[in-house]
Amino acid sequence: MIAIVSPAAQERMALTALCDCRGWISAECESVRAFRKLLHRVRPRIVLTRRRLEDGYSDDVVGALRSAGVGSARILILISAATPASTEARQVALGADCVMRDPVRPDVLVEYLRKYYEALQDGSMGTPKIERKAFEFAGATVDPIARTLRCRREVGHLTPHEVDLIELLLQSEGGVLTYDMLYQEILGRKFRGDTSNMRVLLGKLAGSAGAVGVSLRHWVEVIPKLGYRYRPPPLPVAPAASNARRSARAARK
Repeated sequence: MIAIVSPAAQERMALTALCDCRGWISAECESVRAFRKLLHRVRPRIVLTRRRLEDGYSDDVVGALRSAGVGSARILILISAATPASTEARQVALGADCVMRDPVRPDVLVEYLRKYYEALQDGSMGTPKIERKAFEFAGATVDPIARTLRCRREVGHLTPHEVDLIELLLQSEGGVLTYDMLYQEILGRKFRGDTSNMRVLLGKLAGSAGAVGVSLRHWVEVIPKLGYRYRPPPLPVAPAASNARRSARAARK
């Protein structure tokens, strides 16, 4: 996903249209506050932001990315023609991959976006690839290379798309994994309102999990019209703590 952060509605609309006509998923943010809110739902892989925003600067956008742990995102910053060279250099020092001055040339901007988008798709940019080791998911262990799900002594096999879904759910833990992200990251196409593909995939994963004794519905919440949220079930209350609360309630009566 490409996050577009600009205080100007007309500019956001033009940049969104530029992305749409090339099949790139984008999200608009008019402020730093809106961008931080977006980060609770998705993890943009490319951020295109104005330096000056209504409630801050591009520095704050970069800081929000780092705080959210999205260190591999590509960052493009748009600045006014009169911006001092020292300010432009500061943007690069803060982590910008590209700084463009007004008037921004759409054809040049598109090529930068295309370069970053395609490089992130094939994994040739960002942080070095890490060996995919086994990890925990919904109380079970996933081996992404062997594509297995293990719980106690039971072992089940997963499809590549099931592994993709598991990894995306873990990456977005606590936030909503939107259908836009699911369709782009798993199926490589834009979401157009029909959720049937993801319903089938989630159902298949639930079946694979159930076969090894894991109830996926306790871990994955379906958010109507938005997507899925992964979160562990609440921890059971310890008997001592439960008794203490009952005693406290009795004492207040």
